[in-house]
Amino acid sequence: MQQGQDAGFRQGIRPRRSIGTRIGTGIAVVAVLVGTALVASAPTGPAGAVGTHQVVATAAPGRATTRTTVVSPTTTVTTTTRPQSVTTSTTTVTTTPAGVTSTTVTTVAPTATTQPSSTGRSGQGGTGTTTTTTTTVPTSTTTVPPTTTATTEPTTVPGPATFDSTCSSPATPGLQTYLDSLPAGSVFRSSTTACYDVPQGIHLRSPITIIGGTFYDPSTVVPPDASWDCLKPIISVHETSHVTLSGLTVLGANATGAFHPKLVTEAGIKLVSATDVTIIGVTAKDTWGDGLELVAHTPIDRTPVTGLTVDGFTTINAGRQGVTLAEVSDSTLNNVHIVSPADAGFDFESDIAGRGSDNVTISNCIDDAGFNMVEFLGGPITISDCTGFHHVALSSPGSNAQVTFVGGAISCRRLNPQPCINQDGGSLTFLGVAVGREAGGGTIDVPTWRVRNGGNLLFENSSFVSAFGTADNTSTVRIVK
Repeated sequence: MQQGQDAGFRQGIRPRRSIGTRIGTGIAVVAVLVGTALVASAPTGPAGAVGTHQVVATAAPGRATTRTTVVSPTTTVTTTTRPQSVTTSTTTVTTTPAGVTSTTVTTVAPTATTQPSSTGRSGQGGTGTTTTTTTTVPTSTTTVPPTTTATTEPTTVPGPATFDSTCSSPATPGLQTYLDSLPAGSVFRSSTTACYDVPQGIHLRSPITIIGGTFYDPSTVVPPDASWDCLKPIISVHETSHVTLSGLTVLGANATGAFHPKLVTEAGIKLVSATDVTIIGVTAKDTWGDGLELVAHTPIDRTPVTGLTVDGFTTINAGRQGVTLAEVSDSTLNNVHIVSPADAGFDFESDIAGRGSDNVTISNCIDDAGFNMVEFLGGPITISDCTGFHHVALSSPGSNAQVTFVGGAISCRRLNPQPCINQDGGSLTFLGVAVGREAGGGTIDVPTWRVRNGGNLLFENSSFVSAFGTADNTSTVRIVK
């Protein structure tokens, strides 16, 4: 259950939804086929149309193939297909998303050589058989001009996209279908002006990189004829790995950042039992739910979000928490900026008994609300050089996970009915933290801390403005200079 500390925080229930060589025999024959790269360029279509301009690079059988598709003047998709016989392959693609004039494709292609062998199948003597040695030739660079002879699309690559990229009409389900059709490891790149209307959100279930663009959910109520009973996250990453989200914006319709309990399932970005996800320079704004929500797929899969790397994430006007870390492990969140959430800035709250978050580091954050750490924590949790937050609530009976704040500053309220640091069990340390108060007049009557139920609170090399509080006879508070 939510346990917000600032005035105006409210009880809330976080709804959850369950989501789900052979070695051949015979004589080896190797043939080397070399073909000429072919390129297609389709004419530009009507304004707002997608799939109007493509650049395709193909290679002969046995070669690594890189394909860049310009699905609109603002969107490109890069896919790479490698043959199974390649032992070493490196591909570099450089594109110009808007007004493509050329595409540079650098590939390493394999060659095959055939040598006689006196060894037959399974080590038996024999003649007339061959073995195949695959080698790698030096890197070659081909510059593809925007206009050339047309060619047939390879069957392994999706056809032209048919979704809108101007937010003038819904991009889904066309956008979702297109993303699902891309090979694992593809790059979907948009310009800063691309906008996708996604009232059902987009769902990523395989490795992919998405760069740029705005993904907008205009929903303000749950559609009465919808096949679901709640709003969907704008971008969800579900039980997959190696997804990168970079330089994009997710935008909802909650312009005031108000709390609406029936709409809080619309997170800006939601990760469900995902591994090795990277988020770089992303903004979530006006969402009905959390800016970023990190959970295990309950009750089907208790696997936490693992190996998450965040470097630059801003959430503005989140309708619930700024960032929820329900079940997260071995993850780092750096340069996170939380502005005006309806409830806590960071919320560590698990709905799985005995399975919370552990080995999480948050650094260089600005949080104008506070930290909520309730229910089980696996620990350790380290928060370094964060500023702007007004409260810390730690309620983790039965868990001795260490929570440590290093550097930074906390600005306690002057007249809040709850203590600035409210601890119920667990171990909490402030190391070199400036513990201050909001500016203003009048008497400060809010305790700096309250510690109960065996909690251990330590301030070391920390400074204070008005340091006083309470602790029951099972708890300890130490101030070490």
